[in-house]
Amino acid sequence: MTNSEFQAVVLAAGRGTRLPEVLGDAPKCLLPVGPYPLIWYPLNMLSRHNFTEVIVVVQEQDKLEIQVALEHTQLKVKIDYATVPSDSDFGTADSLRYIYDKIKSDFLVVSCDIVTNVSLYPLINKFRADDASLALLLFKSGFESDVIMPGPKTKHKPERDMIGIHPATQRLAFVFAASDCEDTLNIQRHLLKNKGQLDVYGRLLDAHIYVLKKWVINYLHRKEKISTFKGEFLPHLIRKQHARRSSKTVPDTTSDLGIATKHEDNILHYVTHTALDQKLTQTSLFNQSLSHVPYHGDVVRCFAVQAPKEAIGVRVNTTLSFLAINRKLSGIWTELCGDTHPLIAPGAVVKSTQTKDIIVADNAKLSEKTSLNCSVFGANCVVSPKNIVTNSIIMANAIVEEGCNINNCIIGHRAHVKTGSVLNNCLVGPNYVVEEGTKSQATQLSNADQYMEIDIQ
Repeated sequence: MTNSEFQAVVLAAGRGTRLPEVLGDAPKCLLPVGPYPLIWYPLNMLSRHNFTEVIVVVQEQDKLEIQVALEHTQLKVKIDYATVPSDSDFGTADSLRYIYDKIKSDFLVVSCDIVTNVSLYPLINKFRADDASLALLLFKSGFESDVIMPGPKTKHKPERDMIGIHPATQRLAFVFAASDCEDTLNIQRHLLKNKGQLDVYGRLLDAHIYVLKKWVINYLHRKEKISTFKGEFLPHLIRKQHARRSSKTVPDTTSDLGIATKHEDNILHYVTHTALDQKLTQTSLFNQSLSHVPYHGDVVRCFAVQAPKEAIGVRVNTTLSFLAINRKLSGIWTELCGDTHPLIAPGAVVKSTQTKDIIVADNAKLSEKTSLNCSVFGANCVVSPKNIVTNSIIMANAIVEEGCNINNCIIGHRAHVKTGSVLNNCLVGPNYVVEEGTKSQATQLSNADQYMEIDIQ
């Protein structure tokens, strides 16, 4: 596979609204996951699949910081940064519309928060074989289910999707949030007609990895009122699978409400389906038709591919999933990244001789006379002598002064823990200063007037 067949887009303009406990005003894509920023993982995944160029959508104010963070990571992809205005309230669909003129071919869209070792080739081959409009990847959920958050006890109720798939063909029937579903799930008759069995899943995770036809972004460019890809455009596109071309020779330009509409609002105006395309579909071994009409006449076709059960896959979009991937990373590192990427970055300074299962990012400085166990240290953090750090995450640019004991904690971005502090099972927010001699347990410390609600979705 080459870039001439597919382009790749990584969406990294999000602010991480579900991670306020640790992120602050830093870009979500720079969250420390092991020795690298979060965005490194989808970029490395694309590099493994022979992509040499990637479009990365970022906020204008974050571009320089992200460039600097990726400079020393030895990525083998050329990055074309596309910046969206920092003062805009852009959703993911808005971001794709913003780079509309950069998309020249079929393309992959990948979220910056995905960490996975799955092969994308089955997904791409499904897209090719069935001449799909869209193909998406699904993981089993529950990666973080055995991890307990530090801080005050809270009840974590994960958000789930309801996903309908025809198992014989892997056609998508619907995708919507489980919270939008009442006690009874009603299946419309047309979803079953001529298509056989329909399986409904409530514990699969949308990986936010999509393969799309070029015409899809042309259509999205027209739908200016759609702001988000997953929440709005994806269900919209799936519903459009049942659209049919009119038998009229003159296009119908009147809506159901009797309002004049433009021909360009019809999705079928964008779908390339020539007489040759029809012949190819009819003769293809992959048309998977259950009747004499391939795909039942559907020209918009959406498919789902499930990753193998043993595959690693997690979206780092909540504080709990952020904690889970960092806790488990050393045990799955070889499966995830192979042997070519060290867990202790070459630019890190580790003077301690008492370490076990630690992960250290670039420019972190870990002093002598420290005991460091089963912990992750972000870029540019500083740990002074005479400290004990166990089962914790010390995030980028955080400072830990002498004589502290930190156990099962997350120390947020640019936080400062002063001399002699003892923290057990605590969440320390971004930019927060833990005063000298503080002793806290199962507490969230932040600059907010009160404890922030931990939103785990």
